[in-house]
This record gives sequence, C-alpha cells and structure tokens, in this order.
Amino acid sequence: MENARHETGGTDVQLRFCTIAGPEHAPVIVLIHGARLTRAMWQPQIDALSTSFRVIAPDLPGHGALADVPFSFDEAITRIAAVIDVVAGGRAIVCGLSLGGYVALAFGARHPQRTSALVLSGCAFSFRRWTGRFLGAPYVAISRFVTHTFSPLLARAEERALRKNYPAALADAIIARGFFYRFYAEISARMLNFDPLPALQACDCPVLLLNGAQDRFFRRHEQSYLHALRHGRLHLIDGAAHLANLDQPEAYTTALQAFVSEIVAIP
Repeated sequence: MENARHETGGTDVQLRFCTIAGPEHAPVIVLIHGARLTRAMWQPQIDALSTSFRVIAPDLPGHGALADVPFSFDEAITRIAAVIDVVAGGRAIVCGLSLGGYVALAFGARHPQRTSALVLSGCAFSFRRWTGRFLGAPYVAISRFVTHTFSPLLARAEERALRKNYPAALADAIIARGFFYRFYAEISARMLNFDPLPALQACDCPVLLLNGAQDRFFRRHEQSYLHALRHGRLHLIDGAAHLANLDQPEAYTTALQAFVSEIVAIP
C-alpha cells in the first residue's frame, strides 16, 4: 500500500515512505529498520505477520523514500506518530532493530499513549556510557570522512555481505532499495547523545528485548536495560547476530508473534 494518502481529522498524511500490509482492522505492528538500510530489511516479517496483523514498515529520515530528509530522533518520531494516528487509530506495537530499536525506544518514552508494547532488537548498548564519553567527537569526524569518501566501496561491501549471507530474493530486495550514508555522521552524533536508560525507565508498557545470541556488542548492556524496565523480558535468537530478523527470520518472527499475541487479541 505504497504512495497512499490518508485524511483524518483535517490532517493530510502522505505515506509514500511506508509499506503497509495485512487486514485493515487487525492489530498494528510498526517495524523500524536499521541505519543505512530501508524497510526492505523487514520483508520476511512483513510476509509472515501480515496474515494476522496490520504491518507498517516505514523508511526512517535519511533513508529510502526519505533519503533527502535529514535524520533526527524528533523527525523520525513525528513521522511514526503520524502514521500510527492515521493507520492504527492512534496506538500500535512498535518494533525496531539497531538504529530502529533506539528510535522505537525513544518513541515509546515520548508517546506512551500511542505505544501498546515495544520490541527492541540489537540496541541493548548505551553509546553514551562508553564511546560518547571518550571518543564522541573523533568518532563522528571519522564517520563523516569515511562515509563521504568511501560510500561506493562501503555499498559494494554491504552488497557482497548480503549476497553471501542471505537468500538471493531477500538480498536482491534489500540491495535494490539501496544503502544510505549521507546522514550517517549525523546519526552517529545523535546516537552518542542519546541516553537509553531514562527512556527505558519512562516506558510503562510491556517491552521485549529480542536479540541475536551472537550479537555480543549490542547485548553489552542487556541487564542494565532489564533492570531499568518495569515490564521487560529478554528472548535470545540462537544462531543470529546483529541482524537477527534476517539471520533467523522464522525464529525471530515466531518470538515476535508470541509476544505480540499476549498483548492484543487477534481476530
């Protein structure tokens, strides 16, 4: 359901940056992708979940259909809130991976009334506690230089990795959407300044940390996350690393669906 327009309460919202699938009146799940990629990374979950759920997969600012929109948490949250209002009647389950996980967390903290539950993957690491404190400015400068200078080489490397690790149809779909480095330094700067712990403490909804068991770096602060959450739990996907939804798509989808089914009634 791309290139759609919704009008509600006098508000006109363009949804060209979203994939929307599934029964119109089913419970809604929002899937938020990671840095440099697009909503195409969620295709296995869109296909599997859309039989029972209304699935919304947006592109983040700076990526895909929003490639020319500078990334910020505020911009991402505003767009996701608008989509939830017009498509989901103002409330949804929000799931994100990597950058998308941090955005989902920030969204849940800012908009608890719009968030039925959160699923956070590949984001159980606080940059502010480590890199942000000691290496922040140099890291952003290096990110800017590398991505501006070597983005074609980086894209080819990412393409090779996708083709090596995933089925051709899935890899081709992700590659076709492209890789996005234009605002990567700005994303890095915002990540270094984002403190997840106050956001976790502000979340009063059920929260699932759904991580690849081999994603050692982005699991470093799992226990701190669980301690900060009021209603948090952890599920690890065996045989999966950072891109857990792609490494083990069936196991990831099954865990996500089991958690969601506890939150909402499925028609």
